[in-house]
Amino acid sequence: MTLKKIILLLLVSVSFKSIAQTNCEELLAQKINLKGEDFEQMQEELVTNFSKLADCGLEKEDVTYIGQPQLLSALVIGWLNDDPETITYKKLLDTALKMKNTPEYSENVKFYNNFLLLRNKKVDLENWVNDSKLILQLVKSEYLLNAIYNFIEEAPNQYSTYGEMMDDLNNQWNAIDNNTHQADDLTGAIDIFDDAEIINYHEMLEEAKAAGKPLLIYFTSYADVNSRKMEEAFLYDDDIQQLFKTTFYTVTLFVDSKKEVPKDYITINPKTGKEMKTYGAFYIKIQQEQFEKNYQPFFVIVNKKGKVVKTKGFTLSKEEFLNFLK
Repeated sequence: MTLKKIILLLLVSVSFKSIAQTNCEELLAQKINLKGEDFEQMQEELVTNFSKLADCGLEKEDVTYIGQPQLLSALVIGWLNDDPETITYKKLLDTALKMKNTPEYSENVKFYNNFLLLRNKKVDLENWVNDSKLILQLVKSEYLLNAIYNFIEEAPNQYSTYGEMMDDLNNQWNAIDNNTHQADDLTGAIDIFDDAEIINYHEMLEEAKAAGKPLLIYFTSYADVNSRKMEEAFLYDDDIQQLFKTTFYTVTLFVDSKKEVPKDYITINPKTGKEMKTYGAFYIKIQQEQFEKNYQPFFVIVNKKGKVVKTKGFTLSKEEFLNFLK
């Protein structure tokens, strides 16, 4: 190859590299907006642009973790309610870098990475010794670990990945709970933390009114680290449970539920034009439209007249949460 051709190839390579590289100055100055009719499209644009911050000082691991659509949206929506004119990708980058310095950040990233690793991992009981260690880190329960093993053992070749298996297992447990009220025997879970599978907000209000209690909604997700932390810290404590059961009509909604609603309820979201066929899709719509929030955990108390009384996000202070409930 001649020297001229080598130089030409190098120039072409440099040219392509410069085209692909993010213009950080332009991106960081760009304003962010999540208020509008097509929320899903704006959220998709937010996630795409955030991923480009890997060229602007953020590690790829941080982009993957903080770049979760729900986490990003929660950050931005909270800011938009205060001062929408100051919301730029520069602010998002600065916030992400601050998050990295918090004590719990590395633990949260590890949990999330393990969750993704497990979901994509092939189901194979021959590797159970190693796989069970990873599962136990996530479920933190020997009882649940054994239940998962027994479930796989019944049909070891039915699932290609743990993600597929866990979705099916969760759906089966929910079905058992709905039909026979015996889910507690399998999971040790308490009724109020099972997915309520109510897709109509006004139906929740009517049921709470019929029970003569204010409505308490717990928006959570199966993949949310902070929800699990709160549950592990104090949400299962007897005094908290007593308030959930006696003072409120409590509804738990998993916004990432992949379980499909009955066919008669499948509909089109008028704002996005997209089909809504999972319970999670309906829960997200309820949280966004009724409370203008998009993060989990999120607790809201609604009185008998349908007025929002209190809301609460993540906290590890039991005293603070008790004050919220009282």
